Amino acid sequence: MLQVKCYKLNVTRSGVASLPTVIALSIIILAIGIGITSLALTESFISAGQKQSSQALFYAKAGARDALVRIARNKKYSCASADCYSVSFATNGCTNNSGCARVSVSSDPGTQANPKIITSSGVVMNNTKKVQVSVILDLNSDGEIATSTWQEI
Repeated sequence: MLQVKCYKLNVTRSGVASLPTVIALSIIILAIGIGITSLALTESFISAGQKQSSQALFYAKAGARDALVRIARNKKYSCASADCYSVSFATNGCTNNSGCARVSVSSDPGTQANPKIITSSGVVMNNTKKVQVSVILDLNSDGEIATSTWQEI
């Protein structure tokens, strides 16, 4: 009679199971890294935009103050056309919108009924902020600026 012997081989499979686990963990770590990087970039862009917006408002206010000085020196000063003069805060600031205020002053007399209106637009890159100042002159005391009301528009 013929005898056949079977031998059982002991093969361990522990290495095969770890490969999918390593790949899955790598994908999860990569996804988390990409998420954190995109969040950081988004926050950076938001911060830069907020800074430019704040600068544009500052430039608009500075342009309005410049117009107030012109009115204080000459009570009849007017510059009624839109953006009739500009104040540059950077080299070629008004040409390339890197830092500029564009100002206009109405030709109104500056009375309570018809105040002088100063409109100043501050521009930094794609951000524009506008300030409007209503100026009332005291005509009884040599035309001094009696009140001014500021508002962002």
